[in-house]
Amino acid sequence: MQQITPISTARLLLQQELLVFESRTLSDLLSLDRVRTARLLGRMARQGLVARLERGKYVVLGLASERVLSNPLFIAGHLATPAYVSFWSALHFYGLTEQVPRRVFVAVTRQKRPLRFREFTFQFVRLPPALFFGYRRETLDDLPVVVADEAKALLDSLYLPVHAGGLGEVARALHAALREGRVESEQLIEYASRMGNASLMARLGYLLDRFGAPTDGLPAPRGPVVLDPSRPRRGEFDPRWKVYVNVPEDEFFPSGVG
Repeated sequence: MQQITPISTARLLLQQELLVFESRTLSDLLSLDRVRTARLLGRMARQGLVARLERGKYVVLGLASERVLSNPLFIAGHLATPAYVSFWSALHFYGLTEQVPRRVFVAVTRQKRPLRFREFTFQFVRLPPALFFGYRRETLDDLPVVVADEAKALLDSLYLPVHAGGLGEVARALHAALREGRVESEQLIEYASRMGNASLMARLGYLLDRFGAPTDGLPAPRGPVVLDPSRPRRGEFDPRWKVYVNVPEDEFFPSGVG
């Protein structure tokens, strides 16, 4: 039987494309018990071949290229199941914001604490299972990433703008996506109706209306709601969408719009 060494193990993990893996996966791969697996992982870590992401999860280092360590969206997809990158991180992925978020925002269905790995902080945002749709597999630097599609990234962000740089940032991203033909109002309305959140639909209707986009199919708002849920209920009241516009328009309407 071939001797199991830290380097041979790292090579095997790379051959199997297990750039991020669980300790139990390594146990099964090498037919080792938990004690021997832990010892092997300890040796690999001391030799700089792997790094611990969190309990029971590791990323291959030494023999892997820097494309893994410099790709937090790829790593994010291995930190929870199910999970997909969304909110501010997805807006940045699609070039809908010029801001570079300091955190990687990951949609999950179970509560999970933020995780710090090297220079990256992963923020996990719990969504109800009914809202867990509208994502797809993309490629970033030759690695697979699971990310919300453009419409769902915008709606997740409009649902919880605190995780997307605030309402102003989301509105600017929405305007850019509509202007560039990246999304259609029909798909936004379909997704929003499926999400079934009255406040979200009122915010979407107000912004689509102000951006001159169709709002057909959006149900009548039940309101009243605030445009930015993180700010006090004040400002001009829009009677059609029953929205308190509690954000100065120069924060979110691009020049010449509105």
